[in-house]
Amino acid sequence: MSEQGAFFRSDQVDQQPMRHALLWRLAGYLRPQWASLLALLVLMALGAFLEVLPSELTLRLINRFMGQGSLRGAAPLIAGFFGILVAGFLVSFARYFLLARVGQRAMLDLRVQLFAHLMGRSTDFFHRNPVGRLMTRVTSDVQNLNEMFASGFVAIVGDALSLLAIVGWMFWTHAGMALVALGILPFLLVATEVFRRRAGDAFRETQRRYAAINAFLQEQISGMGLVQVNAQEARSAAQFQTINEDYFQAFLRTIFAYAVFFPVVEFITSGTLAALIFYAGFKLQAGAITWGLLLAFIQQSGRFFRPIRELAERYNVMQTALASSERIFRLLDNQEAIPEDPAAESAAFTREIRFEDVTFAYEEGGRKVVRGLSGVIPRGRRVAVVGHTGAGKSTLINLLMRFYDVHAGRITVDGTDLRRLKVPELRALFGLVLQDVFVFSGTLRDNIVLGRPLDLARLDSVLEQSQLKDLVDRLPLGLDTQVGERGQKLSAGERQLLAFARMLYLEPAVLLLDEATANIDSETEAKIQKVIERVSHRLTTFTIAHRLSTIRDADEIWVLDQGALVERGTHDSLIAQDGVYAKLVRLQFAEGEAA
Repeated sequence: MSEQGAFFRSDQVDQQPMRHALLWRLAGYLRPQWASLLALLVLMALGAFLEVLPSELTLRLINRFMGQGSLRGAAPLIAGFFGILVAGFLVSFARYFLLARVGQRAMLDLRVQLFAHLMGRSTDFFHRNPVGRLMTRVTSDVQNLNEMFASGFVAIVGDALSLLAIVGWMFWTHAGMALVALGILPFLLVATEVFRRRAGDAFRETQRRYAAINAFLQEQISGMGLVQVNAQEARSAAQFQTINEDYFQAFLRTIFAYAVFFPVVEFITSGTLAALIFYAGFKLQAGAITWGLLLAFIQQSGRFFRPIRELAERYNVMQTALASSERIFRLLDNQEAIPEDPAAESAAFTREIRFEDVTFAYEEGGRKVVRGLSGVIPRGRRVAVVGHTGAGKSTLINLLMRFYDVHAGRITVDGTDLRRLKVPELRALFGLVLQDVFVFSGTLRDNIVLGRPLDLARLDSVLEQSQLKDLVDRLPLGLDTQVGERGQKLSAGERQLLAFARMLYLEPAVLLLDEATANIDSETEAKIQKVIERVSHRLTTFTIAHRLSTIRDADEIWVLDQGALVERGTHDSLIAQDGVYAKLVRLQFAEGEAA
């Protein structure tokens, strides 16, 4: 199975969604707007009443004035006819405006809930779900629900009221002709049920394929530089063609269902109208009905069949919305979050952070990335972690920040297990600087302050400490300079300095560095080393290092191998042991000499 196929397999469901449960849950977003919904119901009932009045006036006009061959005295009825049309226009305008407002308000609440829910998911959740798919949930799927509220769910209620008013008028004026006109219903119900069964699966498959297109596009555009560097444009285009073809085929199955359903409805409708005229012909000869009644019935039959003809479009909107709501609610029901103890304590760091026989694997039953690790990070000390790629170094930072929870053992802050601390306060203790810095679009100032209260004195101090002041002084707009999407207007070194400025502005108690100097030039590395030296004397520092030269002065170095802590000590003592660390130093020294 292709990788792209995996993008939409997770959107599939084992069985057809419970429509009633989905609709009831969707209705919950409308309940806060009960007053607007009540006004909508009144408008729809008024609109349904106005649907039958033109036919009643038509009947009276023809019956009263056709025999005399003159419209003398018909002015009140004609004026009433046009007045009803104007009233119908105003009612429809008010109904659609209010309906759109109710739908948009409901979707606003749903989008906010979705975004807040996403903010609370675990790191592992985002590793397993493509960004494009999640964006589809918050954008396209929510918009599909808005379409349902605007032209599906509530519109069907309005159509039902209109149909009830029309059927009531038909039986009130002539029961026999009403029964002939309603003879269509059994055939329409059968045709609709067949259409529903054929089209339902096609609708859901189309939505899954559409989500796959979004996920693939997001990944390819984000990695466009890598695609072009490796000359993979043709391969990516071929993959996109395959995904598009799958969407095209799924959409064709939907179109085929429409292509059959519409002609069937037209055939049944025309047959019913012919039967009505045929029946009325005999009644006219017998003098049982009038021409006015026949024409009024034909006029009202057209109004009766209109919502039935629109049924397929309504069904399209409803099916698309139900498929979208199914995926939205599956996301909202996802509980993959780092749990917080209801009785969680406030986090404070005054003495030490301790690893106690910690074991962890990213997948249940998978390879243990950390195995039985124990160690202490005293306050104010500089601890560094080294090891081969895959030794489990970065995992320690993930566990400290509670992006993941340990599977065995525990990590404590001042003797308190991390899992008993409030997550926001725990993470506020740490200032994290990664190898790959993420920069938001906006200004330099925005990216340093990150929405916290602006303290100009602290900001000036941070710029000095982080060696970023020279860059700010060179820029015409200074801190108001726009950095572009993901900070594309900044160099890799400038983004790294920005990350240090951001970290210092947050005033953390512990500085976490994960390969912070791996991808920058020597000049910027020298600046960052100065920053680290300045802050490490007042902050506790925990460093994941690739360049061993950057951690020579650490108070203690931990050496990891296959997730286990195999050596610890200062640089000199580890060199003297001539173990794993000494081999790493010699290997890196040899690489430097070769370069």
